[in-house]
Amino acid sequence: MQLVAPYHLIPGGNFAGHFHRDHLADLRASGLTDDTIRAAGVYSIRPCDIAHFFGRRGVPEEVSSALCFPYQGGDFARIKLFAALGKMKYSQPPGTGARLYMPFAVDDRPFYVCEGEKKTLSAWQHGFNAVGIGGIWNWLSKATRSPIADLNLIRWDGREVTIIPDSDVFNRVDLLRAVYALGRELQSQGATVYVAQIPQRGGAKIGLDDFIVAGGVVDRLEVFALSHRVFRGCDHWHGQWKFQKALQAA
Repeated sequence: MQLVAPYHLIPGGNFAGHFHRDHLADLRASGLTDDTIRAAGVYSIRPCDIAHFFGRRGVPEEVSSALCFPYQGGDFARIKLFAALGKMKYSQPPGTGARLYMPFAVDDRPFYVCEGEKKTLSAWQHGFNAVGIGGIWNWLSKATRSPIADLNLIRWDGREVTIIPDSDVFNRVDLLRAVYALGRELQSQGATVYVAQIPQRGGAKIGLDDFIVAGGVVDRLEVFALSHRVFRGCDHWHGQWKFQKALQAA
């Protein structure tokens, strides 16, 4: 796949000239700097190229622009839609599966797995060794129900890993199970896994980028091992889930 080219919507030769106003405001709301945005290769795509991410379905009339997040290798990207289609905020080319977002090289320091591209960039900008998943289940292939191949890009054995999901995960059993299942997968590959809890005040969920912008300190987040009582019931569910997957694969 050849990624579509960036376009200049805002007149002028400065950095902001590469972005739709709404897109730049969205990135700024996540606290992302010019250097981070430039290093990650994020850009606004031309309205005529949005169709590349919808195929034969055509672009819904609600979508007027999109912000592109290229993935490693240059053959895949996801776009953030403006405006969102209900709960659907992002899109990717038809026929493609989930990928691990690795905008920068990782090293041997403790490792963080974030939920979403902007949150991954926010973590990296603040000095953390981070990769991202597009959604809470986006480490699993929909086609095969097995872990995505991109997980093999990381040597998990002997690594300390902290998963940082959005704040609403601890209020929803279905989301907590997804995080637990990812943790168990990484644990099976030799990692020591923790899950960090972003505090939620009120009904609106808080992502890692929101938490950092509001002055939150990542190192002070409460973290839980997979054996903690907060995951009570997840182990039994996980055993049944694995059994059902094995039956489907047989």
